Amino acid sequence: MTQLQIIPTVVAVQELQVHDAIDFAMRVRSEVFPMMDHTRLPVDFEQFREHYMDSDDAIFLVAMMGDAGIVGSIGILPYDGRIEAVEGRYAAQSAAEIVKCYVDPAYRRYGIGSMLVRELENAVKDMHYTTLYLHTHRFLPGAVDFWKRQGFTVIAEQDDDWQTVHMDKFTRK
Repeated sequence: MTQLQIIPTVVAVQELQVHDAIDFAMRVRSEVFPMMDHTRLPVDFEQFREHYMDSDDAIFLVAMMGDAGIVGSIGILPYDGRIEAVEGRYAAQSAAEIVKCYVDPAYRRYGIGSMLVRELENAVKDMHYTTLYLHTHRFLPGAVDFWKRQGFTVIAEQDDDWQTVHMDKFTRK
C-alpha cells in the first residue's frame, strides 16, 4: 500500500450528492459485475432517499477525494432475511447488511475500503443492530481476505455460479 497525497474524507451522502453517489456505485458495479443487467437501478437506488436518508436504520457513505470526487462507497440496510443460505441465523431486525462497498479501481490498495468500513461501523454504533452481515464472491480478487481483515467471519459458502461467501461480525455495544 502506498500513500495518497490527499487523505479522503468519508461522509454520509447529502442531498446534493445523491446523483453522483448512485452514478459512482453503478459505474464501479458494472465493472465488478459485468454479467449483471445494469439497465435498471437496484431498488435501494431507485428509492435512495427513502432507503438511506429518511431511515434511522440505514446509511450510505462515500469517500471523497479532492478534485476526484467520490472514490468509494458503502451502505448499510436492515437485513431482510431473503438469503436461504443464512435463513434463521439472525433474530428479526438484529442484523444489518453491508451493501455497495466499492472503491474506484484507480484508488484501490490505499486503505479507502478499510476507512469506509471503519466509518460505517462507527455509524452503526448508534443503531440497534447486533450483527453486520454481508456476502461477497470468491471470483472477486482479494474480497474474502479483505473482509476477514476487517474482522468478519465466513459463516456459509455456496458452490454456485456466483461463488457466494456469506460473512458476519458482531457489533460492539
